[in-house]
Amino acid sequence: MKRPALSPALAAVLLFFVSQWSYPGDLTGGEKAADDSGASVTLPKSLNLAAARDLTLQHNRLIAQAKERIREQEGVIVETNAAHYPRVDANGTYDFRDKNRIESFGGLFAPLDQGWVADMAVSYTVLDGKFRDANSEAARAALSSARSQMQSVIDDVLLQVAQRYFDALLATDRIEVQQKAISVLDEQLSYAKKRFDAGAGNQFSVLQAEVALANAKPGLVRAQGDYKVAVDRLRRAIGLDYAKGMGPEDIVLADRWPDSKLRHSLDDSIHRALDNRPELAAIRADVEANRQRVRAAAAAHKPKVEVVGSYGGQSLNFSNTPADGLAGWTAGIRFSIPIIDAGLTKGRVQQAESRLRQAELGAEQKALDIEGEVRDAWVAWEEGSTILDSSHKVVEQAEEALRLA
Repeated sequence: MKRPALSPALAAVLLFFVSQWSYPGDLTGGEKAADDSGASVTLPKSLNLAAARDLTLQHNRLIAQAKERIREQEGVIVETNAAHYPRVDANGTYDFRDKNRIESFGGLFAPLDQGWVADMAVSYTVLDGKFRDANSEAARAALSSARSQMQSVIDDVLLQVAQRYFDALLATDRIEVQQKAISVLDEQLSYAKKRFDAGAGNQFSVLQAEVALANAKPGLVRAQGDYKVAVDRLRRAIGLDYAKGMGPEDIVLADRWPDSKLRHSLDDSIHRALDNRPELAAIRADVEANRQRVRAAAAAHKPKVEVVGSYGGQSLNFSNTPADGLAGWTAGIRFSIPIIDAGLTKGRVQQAESRLRQAELGAEQKALDIEGEVRDAWVAWEEGSTILDSSHKVVEQAEEALRLA
């Protein structure tokens, strides 16, 4: 009976086209990495807090790393989702054999010294004890955790930017105070010299005024240095360089101090923090991911069933030409039932359960830490508000004393 022939050329074409086929690269709608822009963005000369926050969101490296971790986790989801689809592989070989390794039976026909095999195989897992489902759920929970972690990074970085902006603003006020103090001392020195020239004062008063003025000048230098350091720390937190020819002393802060009055009670602030802090959302997502990993570890000891099939061909051993071959298909079911694994699955489940419990304890501890952070911030606000009110009264008393003088 004449067999259908599958030539090596046809097999090569088949392998080429199958190798070019793949599943969609992005099953999650994830954002692709943006191309680097050639435009150079620098720190503006005039900077307010809102602009600093916007620039930080665009250029801070920690935020960019958090975004990349989301992209990485989206790739994990693509990987786990791939297990739900059939797997298609194209295989092929072409080989030559030395004549000394060819077994001959004598007679007119001798085996060829070359041969080929080509096939396309398909396999699909029908039953795996929910292993794929658990892995997919764990990957989705991990993605949710990565997104919450990114929001946590954004909150931390923006808080740092605000703190450093206020540090620079405080340094600006200290410079102004030192300049006013030096101006007053300079006037006192001028007044002492005039009294001395008029014969109404003595040399000691002039010397005393000169010493006071000289002692005040280092304070101004330190305040100016503090401003440069604070602005440079702000610049690093934002993630930008200075414009060419500019330094921290050239940056002007456009904002003033915001309203320090709180609009929420302590209990309300704690509840809002526990409901909205992204760190807690990230840990809760980690707990869910670890819960699914426990399911996946347990599924390894359950039966697995796959449907397999292939179509291909191979060369004839006894033929006048290597192009002659056989072609056909195969189909079947492949299954495995774990019986004894010497505690391998049990150990993996125990590890997964321990990681789950650790994540749950971490969530409880993080809730306590966040509550403590809110209370600490509340106490610091009360202390600062009291000191600020007291300072206002001192200023009012000093202005009244100056008026009476």
